[in-house]
Amino acid sequence: MIDRREFLKMAACLSASFGITQFPGIVQAALKKIDPASVPRLIYLQGQSCTGCSISLLQAQSPNAVSMITQYSKLSFHADLSATSGKQALDLIDDYISGRAGEYFLAVEGSIPWGMPEACVIGDKPFADYVTAAAQTMSGAIAVGTCATHGGIPAAEGNLTDAISLKEFYLRKKIKPLLIEIPGCSVHPDWVWKTIIHLVQVGLPELVDGQPKMFFSRRVHELCPRYHDYQQEIFARKLGDKGCLFKLGCLGPETYADCPTRWWNGGQTWCIDANAPCIGCASPFFAAKKDFPFYTPFKQNKV
Repeated sequence: MIDRREFLKMAACLSASFGITQFPGIVQAALKKIDPASVPRLIYLQGQSCTGCSISLLQAQSPNAVSMITQYSKLSFHADLSATSGKQALDLIDDYISGRAGEYFLAVEGSIPWGMPEACVIGDKPFADYVTAAAQTMSGAIAVGTCATHGGIPAAEGNLTDAISLKEFYLRKKIKPLLIEIPGCSVHPDWVWKTIIHLVQVGLPELVDGQPKMFFSRRVHELCPRYHDYQQEIFARKLGDKGCLFKLGCLGPETYADCPTRWWNGGQTWCIDANAPCIGCASPFFAAKKDFPFYTPFKQNKV
């Protein structure tokens, strides 16, 4: 026999592994029983970003964002949500990063301007300095979104700041902290919040190349409902057509994410369902080069 605690851990783990969006019955009840002492404190800092990932996280539905922020984690600081500002906010950040406030996880949204530190500051201190200091005191870091995991648009070819990802930043600094990478532009709220739930209920999720395997183990292409069209070489000729969107620039074959089974906007739709090609926003290639289609005017392919 297994005791109740072990059963609840197994239930939460299975739900996460199967990508269940709604936590039913016993699992939902289990989440409500989380020991407050085990809930991680989060310090959420933003580098070179558009805040799109933060906006996406606030769209969480099961559990909702308020529950995630107040019950399943303890969000101690986020610039956009903070009720405090100025010196009080800076003192709060310093209390955690110095280690005086106790254990915490650092969440980072946005890339880091390696070649121009003054391009991104918090108060009068470069963002890079906070990230460096945090490596000595944090329990681990969560890179939120493609800018933090791969560099994203701020790190695109030709940028003036030499923007880099959090992982690359620590590599250059020769620091090896616990780092969980969750790509996406913007990131899916489930990917972040349910990783945090896994940390609380089960422990560190299984990672593949630094990313949670439960979300990023298979290509969008493999799970796509139009995969059969691809096999039969039935290709859409223009946006809105039925058929595989590969020849219209779909990047599903090189993007690892569970969008086809998880969907977006509370499970209402996702890119392919809306007759739009996957733009590979969770891929390390997203927006990296000047010739990336994201930057160029659309030209109708002849197929």
